Amino acid sequence: MISKYKGLLEQSPNPELAELRLGRLFQEEKIRQYLQENPVELARVFIHIVTISNFLFHYLCRQPEVINLIGSEQSELSNIDKVTDVEGLRSLKYRELLRITSLDIGNKTPYENILLALSDLADKIIIKLLSLVEEGRDIKWAGKEVPLCLFAMGKLGAQELNYSSDVDLICVCANRDDISGDVNEYHSAVIQRIRHFVGYLEEITSTGFLYRVDLNLRPWGRSAPLVMSIDDTEHYYEASTEAWERFAWLRARLVAGSESLGVDMLERLHSYIYRQTLGLEDLERFISIKDEMSDIRRKEGSWNVKMGEGGIRDIEFFIQLLQIVNARDHPQLQQTNTLKVLTCMVAIGLVDNDEAENIRESYLFLRRLENRLQMIDELQVHDLPDEKKQRLIIARSLGFVGDDSGDTLEKFDQYLTRQRSVARDCFDKILLKGQEIV
Repeated sequence: MISKYKGLLEQSPNPELAELRLGRLFQEEKIRQYLQENPVELARVFIHIVTISNFLFHYLCRQPEVINLIGSEQSELSNIDKVTDVEGLRSLKYRELLRITSLDIGNKTPYENILLALSDLADKIIIKLLSLVEEGRDIKWAGKEVPLCLFAMGKLGAQELNYSSDVDLICVCANRDDISGDVNEYHSAVIQRIRHFVGYLEEITSTGFLYRVDLNLRPWGRSAPLVMSIDDTEHYYEASTEAWERFAWLRARLVAGSESLGVDMLERLHSYIYRQTLGLEDLERFISIKDEMSDIRRKEGSWNVKMGEGGIRDIEFFIQLLQIVNARDHPQLQQTNTLKVLTCMVAIGLVDNDEAENIRESYLFLRRLENRLQMIDELQVHDLPDEKKQRLIIARSLGFVGDDSGDTLEKFDQYLTRQRSVARDCFDKILLKGQEIV
């Protein structure tokens, strides 16, 4: 029966591995039935998934019935209200991740929608998990709910999450004066709740895990308490001169917990993020970030799709720098999503339309490449392999096809070089002239 799919196997990223894995999965009746009953395009997507993604291949071996999610337009998140425990959340995550991956590999959906779907999955899991933790009697505070809110930063804040990103979070709690009861008990309950929450997110079981968590963007970083009050958080940023912290809050988005507490926090920090006046000292701090990025990329090793020359960070930094300088006068720039900000920049004349289209194409291709690297083993990988066979697998998984392997790699490398050039041009445009950044 495998011979029926010979053509699809030859078109897969790694034909030899595809044949071996298809032979294993053909032992499962559910999979044989799915392939017989569905269009050849879905069979192609299925073969690509099990070839490129080790962890999803093993997932399908354990639970062959989930194959029906391949190509589905119906999100599994509609079932999240039925989940009653953390193990149920892990199961839902991998079901939805398989579905999203099939849409990614199928290349029938705008890539912005893939990034949004990955982010929405994390959002819903974080919200649900926080509520499950809140229901635990052992962390109730005097029988009351514990006022707490979580801000998503970085890729999740921008709703552009990767397949295997850390989830960057900052936690904020209520002020001492707003607590009716023992303040120490309240603070202990907040800390306990966060520790339970993070522990469940990061716990690894036979099913997998939810998300790795990074809380180090909080005030004073890893040496500080896990959470600070809203007043203390506001006072910290009022005194902060760290340019990177302003950049971080450009993408801050309330993701879970007390809405009133979160809205209050964002209103208080609005003038910090979008400062009304920018002096030369501010601009020089921003440019210093570029210098630090240049130093990092001089290190030897494989090209890094995130931080390397002509990588994702070049485009993000260009857009964020224009945003932070101009958002005080153009409120439409006061949003977290990279490509939405770019669209607004075209509308107000900061970037012309042709340039924006080139930037958009480059950014989305680099993000697709980054996700191909991460969907292999669900690891936070950013280095593009130098070894030809591994590089060829990545190229073929992205749809590059040539007369032979050498021709395929050449087409991939030429396209990658073109997109890196666009990203590098963005980085090179960031120059300090007097008191302007252009």
